[in-house]
Amino acid sequence: MSDLSKVWFLTGASSNFGIALTRALLEAGHKVVATARTPSKLPFETHDALLVLPLDVTDFSSISQAFEDARRHFGRIDVVVNKAGFTTLVELEALSEDKARKVLASQLWGPARVQEIATELFEAQKIQGLILNITSVMAVFSGPLIAIMCAAKAGSEVLTLARARSSPFVTAVNIRPGGFEDHPEVPLEPQPPAFTSKDLGRTLAGTMRTVMSSQSPGQGDVRKMVRALIALAELSKEQLSGAVLLGSEAFAISRIGAMKRVANIQHGQRIINDLKKAGSQSKDARVWFVTGADSTLGRTIVRLLLDAGHRVAAVIPDNVVNSLSTNMDQLLVLRRASTNSVSDISKLLTEAAHHFGNIDVVINTPPGGVQSQQPGDWDTAYALTERIFWSPMNTASAAVKVLRETNPPGVGGRIFNVLTAVDADDTNTSSLHSALNIAVTAATTGLVRELPRKWNIGVSAIIIDPDLHADEETAHVLMKLVDLPHASLPGQLYFGDRAIRTALHAAQVELSEACSKDAMERAMSTDRAHIDSRARIGLFHSLLSVVLSPSPSVLSKLFLLLSALGWGIRMVMFESLRGTFTRS
Repeated sequence: MSDLSKVWFLTGASSNFGIALTRALLEAGHKVVATARTPSKLPFETHDALLVLPLDVTDFSSISQAFEDARRHFGRIDVVVNKAGFTTLVELEALSEDKARKVLASQLWGPARVQEIATELFEAQKIQGLILNITSVMAVFSGPLIAIMCAAKAGSEVLTLARARSSPFVTAVNIRPGGFEDHPEVPLEPQPPAFTSKDLGRTLAGTMRTVMSSQSPGQGDVRKMVRALIALAELSKEQLSGAVLLGSEAFAISRIGAMKRVANIQHGQRIINDLKKAGSQSKDARVWFVTGADSTLGRTIVRLLLDAGHRVAAVIPDNVVNSLSTNMDQLLVLRRASTNSVSDISKLLTEAAHHFGNIDVVINTPPGGVQSQQPGDWDTAYALTERIFWSPMNTASAAVKVLRETNPPGVGGRIFNVLTAVDADDTNTSSLHSALNIAVTAATTGLVRELPRKWNIGVSAIIIDPDLHADEETAHVLMKLVDLPHASLPGQLYFGDRAIRTALHAAQVELSEACSKDAMERAMSTDRAHIDSRARIGLFHSLLSVVLSPSPSVLSKLFLLLSALGWGIRMVMFESLRGTFTRS
Protein backbone atom coordinates (compact mmCIF):
# COMPACT_ATOMS: atom_id res chain seq x y z
CA MET A 1 0.00 0.00 0.00
CA SER A 2 1.55 3.33 -1.04
CA ASP A 3 1.98 6.12 1.49
CA LEU A 4 -0.47 8.25 -0.49
CA SER A 5 -3.28 5.70 -0.67
CA LYS A 6 -5.90 5.45 2.05
CA VAL A 7 -8.31 2.78 3.21
CA TRP A 8 -11.90 3.97 2.86
CA PHE A 9 -14.80 2.27 4.66
CA LEU A 10 -18.20 2.97 3.02
CA THR A 11 -21.69 2.20 4.28
CA GLY A 12 -24.54 2.31 1.77
CA ALA A 13 -22.19 1.47 -1.10
CA SER A 14 -25.09 0.18 -3.21
CA SER A 15 -26.53 3.70 -3.61
CA ASN A 16 -25.66 5.62 -6.78
CA PHE A 17 -23.48 7.93 -4.70
CA GLY A 18 -21.75 4.95 -3.07
CA ILE A 19 -21.14 3.26 -6.42
CA ALA A 20 -19.67 6.42 -7.95
CA LEU A 21 -17.46 7.01 -4.90
CA THR A 22 -16.18 3.42 -4.86
CA ARG A 23 -15.22 3.56 -8.54
CA ALA A 24 -13.53 6.95 -8.18
CA LEU A 25 -11.54 5.76 -5.15
CA LEU A 26 -10.31 2.63 -6.94
CA GLU A 27 -9.31 4.69 -9.98
CA ALA A 28 -7.36 7.01 -7.67
CA GLY A 29 -5.42 4.09 -6.18
CA HIS A 30 -7.15 3.86 -2.80
CA LYS A 31 -8.34 0.74 -0.95
CA VAL A 32 -12.09 0.44 -0.46
CA VAL A 33 -14.29 -1.50 1.94
CA ALA A 34 -17.71 -1.33 0.27
CA THR A 35 -20.52 -2.43 2.57
CA ALA A 36 -24.20 -2.91 1.84
CA ARG A 37 -27.16 -4.66 3.39
CA THR A 38 -27.28 -6.87 0.27
CA PRO A 39 -23.72 -7.16 -1.11
CA SER A 40 -24.92 -9.07 -4.17
CA LYS A 41 -26.44 -5.81 -5.45
CA LEU A 42 -23.02 -4.16 -5.71
CA PRO A 43 -22.02 -3.93 -9.42
CA PHE A 44 -18.26 -4.20 -8.91
CA GLU A 45 -15.83 -6.62 -10.49
CA THR A 46 -13.27 -8.40 -8.33
CA HIS A 47 -10.41 -6.06 -7.43
CA ASP A 48 -7.39 -6.51 -5.15
CA ALA A 49 -8.07 -3.11 -3.57
CA LEU A 50 -11.78 -3.80 -2.99
CA LEU A 51 -13.36 -5.70 -0.09
CA VAL A 52 -17.14 -6.17 -0.22
CA LEU A 53 -18.87 -6.88 3.10
CA PRO A 54 -22.45 -7.17 4.40
CA LEU A 55 -23.53 -4.45 6.81
CA ASP A 56 -26.94 -3.39 8.08
CA VAL A 57 -26.65 -0.13 10.05
CA THR A 58 -29.67 -1.12 12.16
CA ASP A 59 -27.92 -4.36 13.20
CA PHE A 60 -25.14 -3.23 15.49
CA SER A 61 -23.38 -6.59 15.63
CA SER A 62 -22.98 -6.48 11.84
CA ILE A 63 -21.34 -3.03 12.14
CA SER A 64 -18.73 -4.37 14.56
CA GLN A 65 -18.14 -7.44 12.43
CA ALA A 66 -17.66 -5.41 9.24
CA PHE A 67 -15.09 -3.12 10.90
CA GLU A 68 -13.21 -6.09 12.32
CA ASP A 69 -13.15 -7.88 8.95
CA ALA A 70 -11.99 -4.69 7.20
CA ARG A 71 -9.20 -4.05 9.71
CA ARG A 72 -8.03 -7.64 9.48
CA HIS A 73 -8.00 -7.52 5.65
CA PHE A 74 -6.31 -4.14 5.05
CA GLY A 75 -4.54 -3.60 8.38
CA ARG A 76 -6.11 -0.21 9.07
CA ILE A 77 -8.93 2.18 8.15
CA ASP A 78 -8.32 5.86 7.40
CA VAL A 79 -11.67 7.27 6.23
CA VAL A 80 -15.23 6.25 7.11
CA VAL A 81 -18.18 7.40 4.98
CA ASN A 82 -21.73 7.10 6.35
CA LYS A 83 -24.24 6.86 3.50
CA ALA A 84 -26.65 4.05 4.40
CA GLY A 85 -30.20 4.91 5.38
CA PHE A 86 -33.88 4.20 4.79
CA THR A 87 -36.51 6.82 4.00
CA THR A 88 -40.00 7.16 2.62
CA LEU A 89 -42.05 10.19 1.59
CA VAL A 90 -45.53 10.65 3.02
CA GLU A 91 -47.43 13.00 5.32
CA LEU A 92 -46.56 12.39 8.98
CA GLU A 93 -50.13 11.41 9.82
CA ALA A 94 -49.98 8.54 7.30
CA LEU A 95 -46.45 7.38 8.15
CA SER A 96 -46.67 4.08 10.00
CA GLU A 97 -44.88 4.03 13.32
CA ASP A 98 -42.76 1.06 12.25
CA LYS A 99 -41.47 2.95 9.21
CA ALA A 100 -40.93 6.14 11.22
CA ARG A 101 -38.79 4.27 13.73
CA LYS A 102 -36.93 2.53 10.90
CA VAL A 103 -36.04 5.93 9.42
CA LEU A 104 -34.65 7.15 12.75
CA ALA A 105 -32.83 3.87 13.38
CA SER A 106 -31.06 3.94 10.01
CA GLN A 107 -30.52 7.68 9.61
CA LEU A 108 -29.62 8.63 13.21
CA TRP A 109 -28.61 5.63 15.31
CA GLY A 110 -26.92 3.73 12.48
CA PRO A 111 -24.44 6.53 11.71
CA ALA A 112 -23.93 7.15 15.44
CA ARG A 113 -22.95 3.53 16.06
CA VAL A 114 -20.72 3.46 12.97
CA GLN A 115 -18.96 6.60 14.24
CA GLU A 116 -18.53 5.16 17.72
CA ILE A 117 -16.82 2.01 16.43
CA ALA A 118 -14.75 4.06 13.96
CA THR A 119 -13.55 6.26 16.83
CA GLU A 120 -12.49 3.23 18.86
CA LEU A 121 -10.58 1.95 15.84
CA PHE A 122 -8.84 5.29 15.13
CA GLU A 123 -7.79 5.54 18.77
CA ALA A 124 -6.42 1.99 18.73
CA GLN A 125 -4.50 2.77 15.52
CA LYS A 126 -3.27 6.05 17.06
CA ILE A 127 -3.59 7.79 13.70
CA GLN A 128 -5.83 10.65 12.65
CA GLY A 129 -9.04 9.27 11.15
CA LEU A 130 -11.69 11.05 9.11
CA ILE A 131 -15.47 10.51 9.33
CA LEU A 132 -17.60 11.89 6.49
CA ASN A 133 -21.28 11.82 7.41
CA ILE A 134 -23.47 12.15 4.30
CA THR A 135 -26.55 14.08 5.36
CA SER A 136 -28.80 16.37 3.34
CA VAL A 137 -29.92 19.99 3.09
CA MET A 138 -33.05 18.69 4.82
CA ALA A 139 -30.95 18.70 7.99
CA VAL A 140 -31.27 22.49 7.99
CA PHE A 141 -34.41 23.01 5.89
CA SER A 142 -37.34 20.82 6.89
CA GLY A 143 -39.81 20.00 4.17
CA PRO A 144 -43.23 18.37 3.98
CA LEU A 145 -43.53 14.58 3.58
CA ILE A 146 -40.13 13.96 5.19
CA ALA A 147 -40.54 15.19 8.76
CA ILE A 148 -38.84 12.20 10.41
CA MET A 149 -36.03 12.08 7.86
CA CYS A 150 -35.35 15.78 8.45
CA ALA A 151 -35.31 15.07 12.18
CA ALA A 152 -32.86 12.19 11.78
CA LYS A 153 -30.52 14.15 9.50
CA ALA A 154 -30.58 17.22 11.78
CA GLY A 155 -29.86 15.11 14.85
CA SER A 156 -27.14 13.16 13.05
CA GLU A 157 -25.31 16.38 12.18
CA VAL A 158 -25.24 17.38 15.86
CA LEU A 159 -23.91 13.98 16.94
CA THR A 160 -21.27 14.08 14.19
CA LEU A 161 -19.93 17.43 15.39
CA ALA A 162 -19.93 16.08 18.95
CA ARG A 163 -17.97 13.07 17.71
CA ALA A 164 -15.34 15.43 16.26
CA ARG A 165 -14.86 16.89 19.75
CA SER A 166 -14.74 13.51 21.47
CA SER A 167 -11.23 12.39 20.51
CA PRO A 168 -7.98 13.95 19.28
CA PHE A 169 -7.76 11.11 16.75
CA VAL A 170 -11.06 11.96 15.02
CA THR A 171 -12.02 14.54 12.43
CA ALA A 172 -15.73 14.43 11.60
CA VAL A 173 -17.48 16.44 8.89
CA ASN A 174 -21.09 16.60 7.70
CA ILE A 175 -21.47 16.44 3.90
CA ARG A 176 -24.65 17.95 2.42
CA PRO A 177 -25.03 17.06 -1.26
CA GLY A 178 -27.76 18.56 -3.38
CA GLY A 179 -29.69 16.53 -5.93
CA PHE A 180 -27.51 14.59 -8.35
CA GLU A 181 -29.50 11.57 -9.56
CA ASP A 182 -30.09 11.22 -13.32
CA HIS A 183 -33.27 9.22 -12.68
CA PRO A 184 -34.27 9.72 -9.02
CA GLU A 185 -36.10 6.80 -7.43
CA VAL A 186 -38.60 8.45 -5.10
CA PRO A 187 -40.18 6.24 -2.38
CA LEU A 188 -43.40 8.26 -2.50
CA GLU A 189 -46.34 6.70 -0.64
CA PRO A 190 -50.01 7.40 -1.53
CA GLN A 191 -51.46 10.64 -0.23
CA PRO A 192 -53.86 10.17 2.71
CA PRO A 193 -57.52 10.93 1.80
CA ALA A 194 -57.82 13.94 4.11
CA PHE A 195 -55.09 15.75 2.13
CA THR A 196 -56.65 15.17 -1.30
CA SER A 197 -59.70 17.43 -0.93
CA LYS A 198 -59.77 20.00 -3.75
CA ASP A 199 -61.14 22.74 -1.49
CA LEU A 200 -57.80 22.81 0.36
CA GLY A 201 -56.27 24.71 -2.55
CA ARG A 202 -52.57 24.57 -3.33
CA THR A 203 -50.50 23.17 -0.47
CA LEU A 204 -46.75 22.77 0.06
CA ALA A 205 -47.21 19.03 0.49
CA GLY A 206 -49.08 18.83 -2.82
CA THR A 207 -46.41 20.89 -4.57
CA MET A 208 -43.71 18.65 -3.10
CA ARG A 209 -45.52 15.57 -4.40
CA THR A 210 -45.72 17.07 -7.89
CA VAL A 211 -42.02 17.96 -7.89
CA MET A 212 -40.93 14.57 -6.55
CA SER A 213 -43.17 12.66 -8.97
CA SER A 214 -41.60 14.44 -11.96
CA GLN A 215 -38.29 12.66 -11.24
CA SER A 216 -36.29 15.48 -12.81
CA PRO A 217 -32.50 14.98 -12.87
CA GLY A 218 -30.60 16.66 -10.06
CA GLN A 219 -28.44 19.65 -10.91
CA GLY A 220 -25.36 18.16 -9.26
CA ASP A 221 -22.78 16.04 -11.08
CA VAL A 222 -22.15 12.96 -8.93
CA ARG A 223 -18.70 12.40 -10.48
CA LYS A 224 -17.64 15.92 -9.50
CA MET A 225 -19.15 15.45 -6.05
CA VAL A 226 -17.23 12.28 -5.26
CA ARG A 227 -13.99 13.84 -6.53
CA ALA A 228 -14.59 16.77 -4.19
CA LEU A 229 -15.21 14.31 -1.37
CA ILE A 230 -11.95 12.48 -2.06
CA ALA A 231 -10.09 15.80 -2.09
CA LEU A 232 -11.40 16.58 1.41
CA ALA A 233 -9.46 13.63 2.79
CA GLU A 234 -6.21 15.38 1.81
CA LEU A 235 -6.99 18.50 3.88
CA SER A 236 -5.83 19.03 7.44
CA LYS A 237 -8.26 19.10 10.36
CA GLU A 238 -7.88 22.88 10.59
CA GLN A 239 -8.87 23.32 6.93
CA LEU A 240 -12.20 21.50 7.31
CA SER A 241 -15.44 23.11 8.46
CA GLY A 242 -18.20 21.30 10.30
CA ALA A 243 -20.33 21.07 7.16
CA VAL A 244 -19.32 20.84 3.49
CA LEU A 245 -21.93 21.65 0.84
CA LEU A 246 -21.87 19.95 -2.57
CA GLY A 247 -23.96 21.59 -5.27
CA SER A 248 -25.25 25.16 -5.57
CA GLU A 249 -28.70 23.92 -4.51
CA ALA A 250 -27.29 22.71 -1.18
CA PHE A 251 -25.41 25.96 -0.67
CA ALA A 252 -28.39 28.19 -1.46
CA ILE A 253 -30.79 26.32 0.81
CA SER A 254 -28.27 26.13 3.68
CA ARG A 255 -27.42 29.82 3.47
CA ILE A 256 -30.95 31.17 3.29
CA GLY A 257 -31.99 28.71 6.00
CA ALA A 258 -29.31 30.01 8.37
CA MET A 259 -30.03 33.66 7.54
CA LYS A 260 -33.75 33.32 8.12
CA ARG A 261 -33.21 31.25 11.25
CA VAL A 262 -31.56 34.28 12.83
CA ALA A 263 -34.41 36.52 11.65
CA ASN A 264 -37.04 34.11 12.95
CA ILE A 265 -35.37 33.80 16.36
CA GLN A 266 -35.37 37.59 16.69
CA HIS A 267 -38.96 37.80 15.46
CA GLY A 268 -39.98 35.20 18.03
CA GLN A 269 -38.42 37.26 20.82
CA ARG A 270 -40.49 40.26 19.77
CA ILE A 271 -43.65 38.13 19.89
CA ILE A 272 -42.79 36.82 23.37
CA ASN A 273 -42.06 40.34 24.65
CA ASP A 274 -45.34 41.62 23.22
CA LEU A 275 -47.26 38.78 24.86
CA LYS A 276 -45.59 39.50 28.20
CA LYS A 277 -46.76 43.11 27.99
CA ALA A 278 -50.24 42.20 26.75
CA GLY A 279 -53.22 41.95 29.05
CA SER A 280 -54.87 38.76 30.21
CA GLN A 281 -55.60 35.88 27.88
CA SER A 282 -58.79 35.69 25.84
CA LYS A 283 -61.91 35.09 27.94
CA ASP A 284 -62.86 32.09 25.77
CA ALA A 285 -62.65 28.88 27.80
CA ARG A 286 -60.78 26.20 25.91
CA VAL A 287 -60.08 22.50 26.25
CA TRP A 288 -56.40 21.74 26.78
CA PHE A 289 -54.74 18.33 26.46
CA VAL A 290 -51.55 18.45 28.56
CA THR A 291 -49.02 15.61 28.44
CA GLY A 292 -46.36 15.36 31.12
CA ALA A 293 -48.76 16.95 33.61
CA ASP A 294 -46.60 15.53 36.42
CA SER A 295 -43.56 17.61 35.35
CA THR A 296 -42.73 21.01 36.83
CA LEU A 297 -43.95 22.91 33.77
CA GLY A 298 -46.93 20.59 33.34
CA ARG A 299 -48.15 21.12 36.90
CA THR A 300 -47.73 24.89 36.58
CA ILE A 301 -49.70 25.06 33.34
CA VAL A 302 -52.50 22.79 34.58
CA ARG A 303 -52.92 24.87 37.74
CA LEU A 304 -53.04 28.18 35.87
CA LEU A 305 -55.39 26.81 33.22
CA LEU A 306 -57.85 25.61 35.85
CA ASP A 307 -57.61 28.93 37.69
CA ALA A 308 -58.45 30.70 34.41
CA GLY A 309 -61.58 28.58 33.89
CA HIS A 310 -60.27 26.29 31.14
CA ARG A 311 -60.99 22.57 30.97
CA VAL A 312 -57.97 20.30 31.09
CA ALA A 313 -57.20 16.70 30.19
CA ALA A 314 -54.02 16.09 32.19
CA VAL A 315 -51.94 13.10 31.12
CA ILE A 316 -49.59 11.46 33.61
CA PRO A 317 -47.59 8.21 33.42
CA ASP A 318 -49.35 5.17 34.81
CA ASN A 319 -46.51 4.56 37.28
CA VAL A 320 -46.69 8.04 38.86
CA VAL A 321 -48.77 8.92 41.92
CA ASN A 322 -51.48 11.40 40.96
CA SER A 323 -51.05 14.71 42.79
CA LEU A 324 -53.81 16.48 40.82
CA SER A 325 -57.28 17.04 42.22
CA THR A 326 -59.89 14.54 41.03
CA ASN A 327 -62.90 16.44 42.36
CA MET A 328 -63.13 19.05 39.60
CA ASP A 329 -65.54 18.80 36.68
CA GLN A 330 -63.16 20.78 34.50
CA LEU A 331 -60.25 18.36 35.05
CA LEU A 332 -59.87 14.92 33.50
CA VAL A 333 -56.83 12.92 34.62
CA LEU A 334 -55.66 10.34 32.08
CA ARG A 335 -53.09 7.60 32.59
CA ARG A 336 -50.47 7.06 29.92
CA ALA A 337 -48.79 3.70 29.38
CA SER A 338 -45.00 3.48 29.31
CA THR A 339 -45.12 3.21 25.51
CA ASN A 340 -45.32 6.29 23.29
CA SER A 341 -47.22 4.62 20.46
CA VAL A 342 -49.45 6.71 18.22
CA SER A 343 -52.37 4.35 18.81
CA ASP A 344 -52.17 4.67 22.62
CA ILE A 345 -51.97 8.46 22.40
CA SER A 346 -54.86 8.55 19.92
CA LYS A 347 -57.03 6.67 22.43
CA LEU A 348 -56.27 9.24 25.14
CA LEU A 349 -56.98 12.15 22.79
CA THR A 350 -60.25 10.56 21.68
CA GLU A 351 -61.28 9.92 25.29
CA ALA A 352 -60.61 13.56 26.18
CA ALA A 353 -62.51 14.80 23.09
CA HIS A 354 -65.52 12.62 23.97
CA HIS A 355 -65.44 13.76 27.60
CA PHE A 356 -65.28 17.50 26.88
CA GLY A 357 -66.83 17.55 23.40
CA ASN A 358 -63.67 18.74 21.66
CA ILE A 359 -59.99 19.62 22.10
CA ASP A 360 -58.56 23.05 21.28
CA VAL A 361 -54.92 22.84 22.37
CA VAL A 362 -52.44 19.99 22.73
CA ILE A 363 -49.28 20.80 24.66
CA ASN A 364 -46.45 18.33 25.16
CA THR A 365 -44.51 19.40 28.25
CA PRO A 366 -40.97 18.03 28.63
CA PRO A 367 -40.06 15.34 31.15
CA GLY A 368 -38.30 16.42 34.30
CA GLY A 369 -34.95 15.10 35.44
CA VAL A 370 -33.38 13.91 32.18
CA GLN A 371 -31.22 10.90 33.02
CA SER A 372 -27.50 11.37 32.42
CA GLN A 373 -26.02 9.25 29.63
CA GLN A 374 -22.53 7.82 29.81
CA PRO A 375 -20.54 7.24 26.58
CA GLY A 376 -21.60 3.95 25.01
CA ASP A 377 -24.73 3.68 27.17
CA TRP A 378 -27.17 3.05 24.35
CA ASP A 379 -30.04 1.86 26.55
CA THR A 380 -30.16 5.27 28.22
CA ALA A 381 -29.87 6.95 24.82
CA TYR A 382 -32.90 5.07 23.52
CA ALA A 383 -34.86 5.84 26.71
CA LEU A 384 -34.09 9.55 26.29
CA THR A 385 -35.22 9.35 22.68
CA GLU A 386 -38.58 7.92 23.75
CA ARG A 387 -39.11 10.76 26.21
CA ILE A 388 -37.66 13.70 24.29
CA PHE A 389 -38.44 12.78 20.66
CA TRP A 390 -41.10 10.10 20.22
CA SER A 391 -43.42 11.35 22.95
CA PRO A 392 -44.03 14.81 21.40
CA MET A 393 -43.85 13.70 17.76
CA ASN A 394 -46.26 10.79 18.13
CA THR A 395 -48.59 13.00 20.14
CA ALA A 396 -48.45 15.68 17.44
CA SER A 397 -49.12 13.12 14.71
CA ALA A 398 -52.17 11.75 16.55
CA ALA A 399 -53.36 15.24 17.52
CA VAL A 400 -53.57 16.49 13.92
CA LYS A 401 -56.12 13.81 13.08
CA VAL A 402 -58.17 14.33 16.25
CA LEU A 403 -58.25 18.14 15.90
CA ARG A 404 -59.30 17.87 12.26
CA GLU A 405 -62.00 15.27 12.82
CA THR A 406 -63.55 16.37 16.13
CA ASN A 407 -63.59 20.14 15.64
CA PRO A 408 -65.81 21.99 13.13
CA PRO A 409 -64.16 22.67 9.72
CA GLY A 410 -61.67 25.51 9.91
CA VAL A 411 -61.66 25.68 13.72
CA GLY A 412 -58.49 23.59 13.92
CA GLY A 413 -56.42 23.99 17.05
CA ARG A 414 -52.88 24.39 18.32
CA ILE A 415 -50.12 21.88 19.06
CA PHE A 416 -47.11 22.94 21.14
CA ASN A 417 -44.05 20.69 21.47
CA VAL A 418 -42.20 22.10 24.48
CA LEU A 419 -38.54 21.16 25.00
CA THR A 420 -35.95 21.89 27.67
CA ALA A 421 -32.87 23.90 26.71
CA VAL A 422 -29.73 21.81 27.05
CA ASP A 423 -27.54 21.98 30.13
CA ALA A 424 -24.12 22.45 28.55
CA ASP A 425 -22.40 21.54 31.84
CA ASP A 426 -23.66 17.95 31.55
CA THR A 427 -21.13 16.87 28.94
CA ASN A 428 -22.30 13.25 29.04
CA THR A 429 -25.85 14.07 27.97
CA SER A 430 -25.75 17.51 26.33
CA SER A 431 -24.82 16.31 22.82
CA LEU A 432 -27.59 13.72 22.69
CA HIS A 433 -30.10 16.08 24.30
CA SER A 434 -29.16 18.80 21.76
CA ALA A 435 -29.50 16.33 18.89
CA LEU A 436 -32.96 15.24 20.06
CA ASN A 437 -34.12 18.83 20.62
CA ILE A 438 -33.02 19.78 17.12
CA ALA A 439 -34.63 16.62 15.75
CA VAL A 440 -37.97 17.60 17.32
CA THR A 441 -37.79 21.17 16.00
CA ALA A 442 -36.91 19.87 12.52
CA ALA A 443 -39.78 17.36 12.50
CA THR A 444 -42.20 19.94 13.91
CA THR A 445 -41.24 22.42 11.18
CA GLY A 446 -41.73 19.72 8.55
CA LEU A 447 -45.19 19.05 9.98
CA VAL A 448 -46.03 22.76 9.88
CA ARG A 449 -45.18 22.91 6.17
CA GLU A 450 -47.32 19.93 5.18
CA LEU A 451 -50.56 20.94 6.94
CA PRO A 452 -53.10 22.79 4.75
CA ARG A 453 -53.77 26.32 6.01
CA LYS A 454 -57.52 25.79 5.74
CA TRP A 455 -57.37 23.34 8.61
CA ASN A 456 -56.13 26.15 10.89
CA ILE A 457 -53.97 23.72 12.87
CA GLY A 458 -50.94 25.63 14.13
CA VAL A 459 -47.88 23.74 15.38
CA SER A 460 -44.84 25.13 17.17
CA ALA A 461 -41.68 23.78 18.83
CA ILE A 462 -40.83 25.78 21.96
CA ILE A 463 -37.48 25.48 23.76
CA ILE A 464 -37.43 26.78 27.34
CA ASP A 465 -34.58 27.22 29.82
CA PRO A 466 -34.96 24.72 32.70
CA ASP A 467 -35.08 27.45 35.35
CA LEU A 468 -38.20 28.90 33.68
CA HIS A 469 -40.31 25.73 33.96
CA ALA A 470 -41.77 26.81 37.30
CA ASP A 471 -42.11 30.43 36.18
CA GLU A 472 -45.76 31.49 35.99
CA GLU A 473 -44.99 34.23 33.45
CA THR A 474 -43.64 31.58 31.05
CA ALA A 475 -46.81 29.52 31.48
CA HIS A 476 -48.98 32.61 30.93
CA VAL A 477 -47.14 33.40 27.67
CA LEU A 478 -47.69 29.83 26.47
CA MET A 479 -51.39 30.24 27.23
CA LYS A 480 -51.52 33.52 25.31
CA LEU A 481 -49.84 31.97 22.25
CA VAL A 482 -53.13 30.24 21.51
CA ASP A 483 -54.71 33.60 20.68
CA LEU A 484 -52.23 34.29 17.87
CA PRO A 485 -53.66 33.86 14.35
CA HIS A 486 -52.41 30.82 12.45
CA ALA A 487 -50.25 32.93 10.12
CA SER A 488 -48.57 34.71 13.07
CA LEU A 489 -47.64 31.60 15.08
CA PRO A 490 -43.87 30.92 14.74
CA GLY A 491 -42.82 27.36 14.02
CA GLN A 492 -40.05 27.71 16.63
CA LEU A 493 -39.79 29.81 19.79
CA TYR A 494 -37.07 30.18 22.42
CA PHE A 495 -37.57 31.18 26.08
CA GLY A 496 -34.56 32.14 28.17
CA ASP A 497 -30.99 33.30 27.63
CA ARG A 498 -29.53 29.81 27.21
CA ALA A 499 -32.08 28.71 24.60
CA ILE A 500 -31.70 31.93 22.59
CA ARG A 501 -27.91 31.99 22.80
CA THR A 502 -27.57 28.37 21.68
CA ALA A 503 -29.91 28.81 18.70
CA LEU A 504 -28.27 32.04 17.53
CA HIS A 505 -24.77 30.60 17.89
CA ALA A 506 -25.64 27.56 15.75
CA ALA A 507 -27.10 29.75 12.99
CA GLN A 508 -24.15 32.16 13.02
CA VAL A 509 -21.59 29.32 12.87
CA GLU A 510 -23.48 27.91 9.90
CA LEU A 511 -23.29 31.28 8.13
CA SER A 512 -19.60 31.88 8.83
CA GLU A 513 -18.31 28.37 8.08
CA ALA A 514 -20.60 26.40 5.82
CA CYS A 515 -21.86 29.39 3.85
CA SER A 516 -18.62 31.30 3.23
CA LYS A 517 -17.41 32.45 -0.20
CA ASP A 518 -15.02 29.47 -0.41
CA ALA A 519 -17.89 27.15 0.44
CA MET A 520 -19.96 28.67 -2.37
CA GLU A 521 -17.16 28.17 -4.90
CA ARG A 522 -16.76 24.53 -3.89
CA ALA A 523 -20.52 23.94 -4.04
CA MET A 524 -20.87 25.50 -7.51
CA SER A 525 -17.91 23.52 -8.85
CA THR A 526 -19.85 20.26 -8.39
CA ASP A 527 -22.85 21.25 -10.55
CA ARG A 528 -23.47 19.75 -13.98
CA ALA A 529 -21.71 21.54 -16.84
CA HIS A 530 -24.81 23.26 -18.26
CA ILE A 531 -26.04 24.63 -14.90
CA ASP A 532 -25.94 28.39 -14.25
CA SER A 533 -24.97 27.97 -10.61
CA ARG A 534 -25.01 31.65 -9.69
CA ALA A 535 -28.48 32.16 -11.12
CA ARG A 536 -29.81 29.13 -9.28
CA ILE A 537 -28.42 30.40 -5.99
CA GLY A 538 -30.07 33.77 -6.61
CA LEU A 539 -33.37 32.13 -7.57
CA PHE A 540 -33.40 29.90 -4.47
CA HIS A 541 -32.49 32.86 -2.27
CA SER A 542 -35.34 35.01 -3.59
CA LEU A 543 -38.04 32.33 -3.50
CA LEU A 544 -37.12 30.91 -0.10
CA SER A 545 -36.86 34.41 1.36
CA VAL A 546 -40.56 34.86 0.58
CA VAL A 547 -41.40 31.54 2.25
CA LEU A 548 -39.12 31.83 5.30
CA SER A 549 -39.23 35.53 6.18
CA PRO A 550 -41.11 35.90 9.49
CA SER A 551 -43.18 38.95 8.55
CA PRO A 552 -42.37 40.21 5.02
CA SER A 553 -43.99 43.44 3.89
CA VAL A 554 -45.89 43.64 0.61
CA LEU A 555 -43.06 45.74 -0.85
CA SER A 556 -40.36 43.26 0.15
CA LYS A 557 -42.41 40.37 -1.24
CA LEU A 558 -42.77 42.23 -4.54
CA PHE A 559 -39.03 42.95 -4.67
CA LEU A 560 -38.15 39.31 -3.96
CA LEU A 561 -40.57 38.01 -6.58
CA LEU A 562 -39.15 40.41 -9.18
CA SER A 563 -35.66 39.28 -8.19
CA ALA A 564 -36.72 35.65 -8.61
CA LEU A 565 -38.15 36.47 -12.04
CA GLY A 566 -34.88 38.10 -13.10
CA TRP A 567 -32.75 35.19 -11.90
CA GLY A 568 -35.17 32.74 -13.50
CA ILE A 569 -34.98 34.43 -16.91
CA ARG A 570 -31.18 34.48 -16.76
CA MET A 571 -31.09 30.81 -15.71
CA VAL A 572 -33.37 29.63 -18.53
CA MET A 573 -31.54 31.61 -21.22
CA PHE A 574 -28.05 30.67 -20.01
CA GLU A 575 -28.77 26.97 -19.47
CA SER A 576 -30.62 26.65 -22.78
CA LEU A 577 -27.69 28.14 -24.69
CA ARG A 578 -25.08 26.17 -22.77
CA GLY A 579 -27.09 22.96 -23.19
CA THR A 580 -27.24 23.54 -26.95
CA PHE A 581 -23.47 24.04 -27.19
CA THR A 582 -22.81 21.06 -24.90
CA ARG A 583 -24.89 18.75 -27.09
CA SER A 584 -23.18 20.11 -30.20
